[in-house]
Amino acid sequence: MEEPKIETNDRMERFRLFLQNNGFYIALVVCLIVIGGAILLLALDKPEKEEAEAPTDAPIVIVGKSEDERLGEILHAPTVQPFAPAKTPIPTMFPTAVPTPAATAEPTKKPVSAPSKAAPPVDGEIVFGYAVDKLLYSVTLDQWTTHAAVDIKADAGTPVKCVFAGTVERVHKDDALGYTVTISHQNGRTTLYANLGEDVRVKVGDRVNAGDVVGTVGTSAISECALPPHLHFAITVDGTVKDPAKYVRLG
Repeated sequence: MEEPKIETNDRMERFRLFLQNNGFYIALVVCLIVIGGAILLLALDKPEKEEAEAPTDAPIVIVGKSEDERLGEILHAPTVQPFAPAKTPIPTMFPTAVPTPAATAEPTKKPVSAPSKAAPPVDGEIVFGYAVDKLLYSVTLDQWTTHAAVDIKADAGTPVKCVFAGTVERVHKDDALGYTVTISHQNGRTTLYANLGEDVRVKVGDRVNAGDVVGTVGTSAISECALPPHLHFAITVDGTVKDPAKYVRLG
């Protein structure tokens, strides 16, 4: 039973002697292992720290490639200039006054004047008026009839004047209206002067002006002989009978 104890003691003695003789080297190896482990731990932790400590506002470098050389230069150029916000203009203490535009006066509308009428062939009262769409009673004929002219009362021998410039178209004695002068004018107008005296002053083809005397008031119209001396005056435009009062001032 004592032999095993002797072996155990021998082993412990030999281990003690081994540590005594090699303790320096063993301690050196342990130190190297500890230092190596520390270096390894530091190496593993360093990227995480560097990544955590990386500044968040570092400029971003854009790198790329393009077939367009100009675009390639732009892609390889680092964008290092941060965005600069636009400066807000500071309002002035006294705002600039904007001049008020002058009001434009509305153009004055000129009144449209009615076309002037010609002077009458004779001055006098109308004793038998114009009537083409109604009937008038004729004392001479003793019947109701139309009347495509106006009869202007005037003393026999009163000068009868042309109302427009024109050319004498016809001079004759009508069976119903007596001595008659017809004058053509511009714009398709024609004037007729009837119940004249024998002393007609114009002939066919004469050029007359407004106010020229063509004859005198007479009593040659048999169809109107019951009326006092007067001028039978008519106007047509393009062959259509018109009311003389629209073109001539009549009393």
